[in-house]
Amino acid sequence: MPSTPADHPKAAETTAASATTLSDVHPDIIQTHILTRLAGPAIASAATTCSQLHTLASHEPLWKKTCHATWPSTLAPRVRDVIDTFPEGHRSFFADSFPSPCVSKILPRNPHSRELISAVDLFHGERLILSKVVETETATEWFRCSPFRIDVVDPKDAVRAGVTYPVDEATCRELEEKLRLTWVVIDPAARRAVDVSSGTAVAVEKHWLSGEVVVRFSTAAGEEALCGVAVTWGTEMQVREVSLQMEDLDGMQMNGRESLVILQGALRGTRKKKKEGGEGFREFLKRKKERKEGKVRAEGRLDMVCVGLVVLAIVSSSLLVFWRWHH
Repeated sequence: MPSTPADHPKAAETTAASATTLSDVHPDIIQTHILTRLAGPAIASAATTCSQLHTLASHEPLWKKTCHATWPSTLAPRVRDVIDTFPEGHRSFFADSFPSPCVSKILPRNPHSRELISAVDLFHGERLILSKVVETETATEWFRCSPFRIDVVDPKDAVRAGVTYPVDEATCRELEEKLRLTWVVIDPAARRAVDVSSGTAVAVEKHWLSGEVVVRFSTAAGEEALCGVAVTWGTEMQVREVSLQMEDLDGMQMNGRESLVILQGALRGTRKKKKEGGEGFREFLKRKKERKEGKVRAEGRLDMVCVGLVVLAIVSSSLLVFWRWHH
């Protein structure tokens, strides 16, 4: 049986002496050549392992680079200026925006956000198709009372995407798997941000007549609302529309005031791991279906009661006529 270094005390001492620990590596090497090669979640995990990595992983330029790589729209001057006001700058922004939101149980009764900024990025594989920033004024009565909708692309300014038109189920599934969209809503006053998109597509729909393709990136916003992001493509696969809407469990589009309450709940809420494959969207659809079926059952019972009352009224009237006839 071959011997090991442990069988020879001197060899074991030599091996232990030559072992390199984390403290032996120069901080500049860790910060410049190691951490910069990691994705944001990996950097955050590394920061929890020891105090040295925590200090090195808190470097603002590192998180700025990570945010710009994850969301190219954060390069916009307006967005950069707002992120600089966050408690820990780009690190706070990443912590807010990367996971999925969990709507706060205590929702604000009177929303005070006067402005929302939408930072939107659409990818096909690793290729960036669209990167836009939209500022939305929320203090006006028109916004609060009108149906909530934020548009990123004007239909007149279609964006060429270089994506193959889906002709069958296989190409639809391929398109669904390759497309990735982030829609980060930023509240400058609260210095908070949240990604309201599902990240990956949850559905690809083709209009039978016009041939337009709609790709949905919807996710549940709590128990009672759905954040619906729809990307509409023309037959030449140009991005014609990118919009965000909110709907309730009855399938009705919510107005600005209601949507702002939901969004503020998401902005103030805790964060959790993003559900993959549209799981949150499917859970919402399940609750929506159960609600609809409950209403149908309730309406059915009400109809039976109404029919019973009508029958009772007819029988009563007949008996009354019969009684009068014989008296």
